Amino acid sequence: MLRHLVDRLRTHLLSKQDAEAYFWRKEISRIQDWFNGTISLYNTPPPTPAQKVKASNPKDASILTWHRVHQEVKYLKDLELPPDAFQGMSLLDVGSGPMPSATCFCSAKLYCLEPLLPNYMEVGFPLHVYSSVHFVNGVSEAIPVPSAFFDAVISVNAIDHVDDIRQTALEIKRVMKPRALLRMHVHYHSPTRCEPIELNDVFFRELFGWVGSLRKLKASKKSHSTTLGKNESFALWSNF
Repeated sequence: MLRHLVDRLRTHLLSKQDAEAYFWRKEISRIQDWFNGTISLYNTPPPTPAQKVKASNPKDASILTWHRVHQEVKYLKDLELPPDAFQGMSLLDVGSGPMPSATCFCSAKLYCLEPLLPNYMEVGFPLHVYSSVHFVNGVSEAIPVPSAFFDAVISVNAIDHVDDIRQTALEIKRVMKPRALLRMHVHYHSPTRCEPIELNDVFFRELFGWVGSLRKLKASKKSHSTTLGKNESFALWSNF
């Protein structure tokens, strides 16, 4: 209990970006415990010997195994898509976090947009091993790519982390090709330190109403990783 209170106080005193990096630094320790078989993590039991990825050190082996066993599966299940959904397309993952989970989509040219990439490398995530992924160090309010660049855009529980959601929506519109695909798994909740954007159906439609054929495919209290509490929900939005 005391450790939990100290963590909450520390997170409150940190900047938003430092709080995110602090959270993921702690997650590395939990991922290593999961890899070593001492805990289940986010509804995922420890890996079998056959599932474990080999790497140059135990930390990287733990993270790479988590990426394959949990994160790639999470993206496929939360977005409710098959691995070949974006075959041959240029694909942008908005707010990809410390692992390029969209590598689950085979034969896509993957771009991972994330403003904290240097922070994640500093705390120990081995991003250097993903040679086929295009990491884009930048914010969603000013995506550093040309207009009409992407065939498809996805986001998984990330756009509620941004600083300016209206500008983010305009930037996503700018970088999408005219008939590009869009699919987002969105967390509806009250504002928090690291997730300051409060979304709902009406607000989401206001932000992304420019997307042709946009519709909400699903509302749920559960994702692959977690079950939400009262006054929270997940929504899956798509134009295909």
